[in-house]
Amino acid sequence: MKHRAIFIEGLPGTGKTTISEKLYELLIKQGIQAELLQEGDRIPSNLYNIAGIPKYDFNKNIDFILQTENYFFVDLGNCTKEETDLLQVYNLGDAFNQNISAQEYAACTLEWWQHWVENNIKESILILDSAFLQCPINEMAYRKASDAEIKEYIQSIAEIIRPFSPFCIYMRRKSAEISMTFAKSVKSEQWANRVDKFLADIDCLDVFERRYELESELVSLISNVVCDIDGHDWSDVDKKVQELYG
Repeated sequence: MKHRAIFIEGLPGTGKTTISEKLYELLIKQGIQAELLQEGDRIPSNLYNIAGIPKYDFNKNIDFILQTENYFFVDLGNCTKEETDLLQVYNLGDAFNQNISAQEYAACTLEWWQHWVENNIKESILILDSAFLQCPINEMAYRKASDAEIKEYIQSIAEIIRPFSPFCIYMRRKSAEISMTFAKSVKSEQWANRVDKFLADIDCLDVFERRYELESELVSLISNVVCDIDGHDWSDVDKKVQELYG
């Protein structure tokens, strides 16, 4: 298999987590080394509670998990309360943090992406849920990036991940509205209310409509297959995954 990284993408309600797990199990059953990385795992698009600190501002008495050319990255979960309070202004995972602009977020995280790619080329196949389009677009949109800025950012990620010969399985419903209506019908009411409140609080109520348009265009930056989903019918996804990896 020439693709060392397979990205599973789509809006909520398209079944990304389920398909990621199915593909992982399929590869393992074939004796293919595979690793499944989901949203909670530490990859460059999932930076919950991670501070990205410019070198000129970094206090070397604080433990860091990664150093790149221009930044130190610190896991705030491992810091004291005093350190966390001090470093909160650099928290990359806090969408409400107005101290980090979209431009600064992009510059910082692209360095992490570069380091991550250089240190994760291996024999196993990486399956990544929401890492190429969903999380990066969301984080840039939360920071009021324009469509042009988001496109430039995703294009930069696509270039950085070239050594993986990346492939994307993109799952698509007929519209963003249909995707979200389905997601809210199958997930908990608590999930739906939490999403609606968060997007209202951060003034990003149109993020899923923006993502639908942007993802439809940007998925073409790497090799891909688009799978159409209708209601509870995932037969197109299952067929195409079997054709590719069965």
